[in-house]
Amino acid sequence: MQSDILEVVGLCKSFGGVQALRDLSFSIREGEVLGLIGPNGSGKSTTVNLLSGSLPPTGGQIRLGGHRVEALSQWDRVAMGLTRTYQTASVFPEFTVRQHVMLGCEAHRKVSPLAQAFRLKRDKSEEDRVQQKVAQALKLTGLEAEADTVVGVLSAAQQRFLMIATALASNPRVILLDEPAAGMISHERETLSGMIRRIRDTGISVLVIEHHMALIMEVCDRIVVLNFGASIAQGTPAQIRENPAVIDAYLGEAA
Repeated sequence: MQSDILEVVGLCKSFGGVQALRDLSFSIREGEVLGLIGPNGSGKSTTVNLLSGSLPPTGGQIRLGGHRVEALSQWDRVAMGLTRTYQTASVFPEFTVRQHVMLGCEAHRKVSPLAQAFRLKRDKSEEDRVQQKVAQALKLTGLEAEADTVVGVLSAAQQRFLMIATALASNPRVILLDEPAAGMISHERETLSGMIRRIRDTGISVLVIEHHMALIMEVCDRIVVLNFGASIAQGTPAQIRENPAVIDAYLGEAA
């Protein structure tokens, strides 16, 4: 039986008089892909911002491995194993792919980047661990052949894969993918689907926030559906596909 790695309990968020999220509760199991879907304005972006620490909650709890994290900074959450990607690819175009992925390792370095830059202190074992983590992230995302390529010449889809690789290099227990398939064409989405499954198979839990329903139904073990800031359904893809409340609120005739 898989245990819960991330637990959301009674999560709430208000912006002035507007309640964007109302008493949201769900969990992500170890080595599971959980989908988060809903119409525009349903609270998906607010949820991922609360989980990652971009926004403080108005109420409720977020537990990672049994430890409450809702009061922690984004950096501290990354160090504990909770990381994310963003809807818009935000990369350093002058870096090589390898250099970019190495940025994800900073949360766990014992030697500061400044000390390394001026060779004030060296730790060969740490350097080996970093290179091993970078190699694993490149392999999981299919970017091994592009390791020494300058980021600025990558395709839009490859830059999204690079964001995932950089997040993976932080040694996450849970990774939040915020609309990873945005702007991708069919074969790129197929590549992404395989990538998400490979990540799950390593034991990392994945939360996917996505509008592309075919991708969600294909890769997710379970799905949480939001509407007007609250959960209206949770279950397997088959259960969600046939849920009348979900059909009314989101899937419509396309279901």
